[in-house]
Amino acid sequence: MDRQFAGRHAQIATQRAATAQVVEALDAFCNAEHVPDEVAWRLRVVLDEIVANIVTHGRAGTGEKPVFDVWFRAEPDAVEVTVADDGPAFNPLLQPEPDTTLPLASRQPGGLGITLIKSLMDDVHYERTDRNILTVRKRLGSTAVTSNGNQ
Repeated sequence: MDRQFAGRHAQIATQRAATAQVVEALDAFCNAEHVPDEVAWRLRVVLDEIVANIVTHGRAGTGEKPVFDVWFRAEPDAVEVTVADDGPAFNPLLQPEPDTTLPLASRQPGGLGITLIKSLMDDVHYERTDRNILTVRKRLGSTAVTSNGNQ
């Protein structure tokens, strides 16, 4: 990857235990940076969805157990998480919104995860380099948190 990201970094093997490892890294980051609980739970849900999709689809047909990278960054007014994986190119933001008004038996599978992510985050950005790079950002409320936890 030709781009470096700032912040705390974790490299995780793409396997079933990946979600627990990412949540552990996220919790350590949130504790160290004094991220409000309301923001931390949103990030947990979002990362659970992202990681589940990487583990399920990111290595489809490769027979390998590659790794993916996660960067956590706190700013005075927001928290940002970037996830990069080596799976097939896939921009979830280009997928059509699922029609939740249809009866369940008539719906196409998929699409609810990115809808959930977009509803919980303020910004979601995808880019493709030699990897899939998904960045989510949640602005903090009126109480700004600095990188050392001071308000």
